[in-house]
Amino acid sequence: MPRHRFTQADVAAMAGVSQSTVSFVLNGSAPAGVRISDETRSRVLEAIRITGYSANPLAQRLAGGRNQILGVFTYETTFPRGGHDFYGAFLNGVEHAAERLGVDILLFTSARVIDGKRRLSRDGWQRLGIADGCLLLGQHEDQGELQHLLDTNYPFVFIGKRVSEGRLLPYIGADYVAATARQVDRLVADDHRRIGYAGLQGSDQSTLDRLAGYRQAMRTHGLPLQFVDLHDVATAAEEIAERGITALLVTPENSPEEIAAALEARGLNVPQDVSMLILGQPLHPVKGSRRWSGFTVPREEMGARALVLLSRIVDRENANGRAQNGQPLDDADLHQILPCPDADGDSFAPATASDRIETEGPIRDRS
Repeated sequence: MPRHRFTQADVAAMAGVSQSTVSFVLNGSAPAGVRISDETRSRVLEAIRITGYSANPLAQRLAGGRNQILGVFTYETTFPRGGHDFYGAFLNGVEHAAERLGVDILLFTSARVIDGKRRLSRDGWQRLGIADGCLLLGQHEDQGELQHLLDTNYPFVFIGKRVSEGRLLPYIGADYVAATARQVDRLVADDHRRIGYAGLQGSDQSTLDRLAGYRQAMRTHGLPLQFVDLHDVATAAEEIAERGITALLVTPENSPEEIAAALEARGLNVPQDVSMLILGQPLHPVKGSRRWSGFTVPREEMGARALVLLSRIVDRENANGRAQNGQPLDDADLHQILPCPDADGDSFAPATASDRIETEGPIRDRS
């Protein structure tokens, strides 16, 4: 026999009070001018105990103007396959922040996939309405969708630096420019002068920032830019040897183990002959591999800060333009760039005496 689910009306009838009184007792507060006596409160609580009534949490939240649910939407597959885990650290930070804030996280996974990428267009917009706001992650976002969210004033925060007209798009990013430039400085301080950059030269923001950091630092030190194509690592290793490159900045989507093996097959050892610094640490580390020098991306902190910022934006919207703590959100709040700490591994060594050659002539790009 199906069990009868007691309602708030059942509790009110048993206690001899109105449903609004039951609601006030459940919420622990009453409107100004409304007083609930201790005796009435006790009757309501006893009726709740006898019936085993539990409030519908979604209904309670809606009554307060918020669902207390914040969404997460990723433009690429969220869960790792074959050890490929790009989002894990971000989501760990999001989860920890959600626990502190007392909100639930809803992961949106049913959006349409177009050309291998998720899209919010069509029915995706309606699904977002379940949440008070949403975190967005991904390397291949749709600019039109981001602009639509801005136009409709839907609260969201992008995890990763993103630019928009009028700097309206809120984000939590990593300082790839300064971190990459700092790796060049570290190498130059140890007498490296032929420093290559190995990685994609795409149009996504993190790639653009890494490239900007490399270009700026190399020009500051008066050194020529040297780009290495890693589509064929064996060919790349041969090119590194021919150019006499003594240090290599490697972007994290590449396999540093594979590059090191190709260099060793060419008779070059890491780091004695070629130092390797990873611009963000490997996304898919190999068990038992060496500790790579370079810098790390504060992914967990980015996820946590993004959720805190999103919560503040939602509170601001509910408070007619003011954040919950009474302070308006300024540009420093909406556009946060976090430092990337250096990683001291064992893939970095000073240049040998024979390699300490000052480069002369005009700076030029080599690709």
